[in-house]
Amino acid sequence: MHNEIRFVIVAFDGLRPDMVDQALTPNLVAFCQRGSHCTDSRGVFPTETRVNQASLITGCHPGRHGMVANKFREVAAGGALNTADFAALSRADEALGGILTAPSLGQILHDAGQALAVIGCGTPGGNRILHNHAEALGALNISLHGLDKSTTPELGAALVAAHGPIPKAALPNLERIDWVVDAYMQQVAPQRDPRVTILWFSDPDTPFHYRGIESPEAAAAIRHADAALGRLLQWRQDSGREDSLQIIALSDHGHVATHGPALELEAKFTEAGFEIGDAGEASLIPGTCAALYVRNADAQARLISWLQAQSWCGPIFARAMDGGDPPPGTLPLAAANLEHARTGDIVFVLARDEGAPNGGLLGRCLHDNPDIPIGCGMHGGLSPYEVSTMLAFSGSLFAKQAQITAPTGIIDVLPTVLHALGLESPPTDGRILHEILAGFEGVPPEAERQRTSAENSADYRQSVQADLVGASRYLAHGQRDGGPDII
Repeated sequence: MHNEIRFVIVAFDGLRPDMVDQALTPNLVAFCQRGSHCTDSRGVFPTETRVNQASLITGCHPGRHGMVANKFREVAAGGALNTADFAALSRADEALGGILTAPSLGQILHDAGQALAVIGCGTPGGNRILHNHAEALGALNISLHGLDKSTTPELGAALVAAHGPIPKAALPNLERIDWVVDAYMQQVAPQRDPRVTILWFSDPDTPFHYRGIESPEAAAAIRHADAALGRLLQWRQDSGREDSLQIIALSDHGHVATHGPALELEAKFTEAGFEIGDAGEASLIPGTCAALYVRNADAQARLISWLQAQSWCGPIFARAMDGGDPPPGTLPLAAANLEHARTGDIVFVLARDEGAPNGGLLGRCLHDNPDIPIGCGMHGGLSPYEVSTMLAFSGSLFAKQAQITAPTGIIDVLPTVLHALGLESPPTDGRILHEILAGFEGVPPEAERQRTSAENSADYRQSVQADLVGASRYLAHGQRDGGPDII
């Protein structure tokens, strides 16, 4: 039976689970009701796309797979690496012999004589991360940003020739989402028959960022992506694949609304007297989740002390340097599942609150992303609205009409898929979701809530809450406790 099984993973980039309802997503609602719906699914931190894409295909937290942020410092790549940039990521891949520091799905399947295919209209770098060795392994990985930004340009050209030209990008990206799904159903599945395929939708993430999470464009994007899922489900039935094709629908992170203009973090550090830059006390990777790579423990301590006094600063994680302990009031990188050589020596999240700027969806954040319009969507932090994700399974292998209430996450997809295919999984941070499988008669797992807190000698306090299910750890929420309001 394992030889007949195929998987399709459909990713709705940025979709908040509290936006899945009958009005916007009737197909997704029915999908969750009829299959196995993980009602408490989590992304990994930072709640950014390329970080979570790496977790999807490795089953690991960034502390193990090395994709520690959308942008991070990598010496072998010549400094700061923007992982959305296909050319820069390709150079880093070549310099490092692979950007990920954990085994990934494409390689695991290839070693077993099977194949992963990727078709996506998200960032070119994100597509590459999902299967960065595709060309060497003869697997399909096409980015709708163009063949020159696809990991397998020759195979991509053959697909375009067979299926038709790639539509122009738009906001919302309706035609490209249709192309992704139609190319799979009409060409890739019947011609290449990959064991696993990832279909990555750029929406609703892009409309969230540039029009707002409650905008008409965002709603149109969600409805259209939902309709594309509906067509895939109908095709599965019409093509006689009901028993063989397993479909996973998921999102990688949620969104909150930006509050106010970009903070201009580098200017704030400079005005406070810090030397920021490669030759200074620290280099900065700005953002709503930001990182500082510091010269030494003394500089780290001074920077953290200053950050803790800023009303706009939320949780702070720090590396233990020079054989000592992290500065008082900080949490270790391991508390965020982020202990890796590439991670900044200080990682801090800008403040969040539960304001509802449009009277509807909760969640606001401060940010340092000048290209994002004020009030539009952002992610990367530790609010529950960014951490919570959508995850559901449908197919002959999975329980019907099942609601899984124990914490789950994107780290669980790889071990569960490999188990379903009868393949051995490498060490991961995720777990096999036995409770979603058809015929499961065991005891549903229970979670143990873990709270980690820290405070300095002044008035800075913070905490992170996570849930443990067996050996797997799922972040739930991180916050500055009792600090000043962000408004």
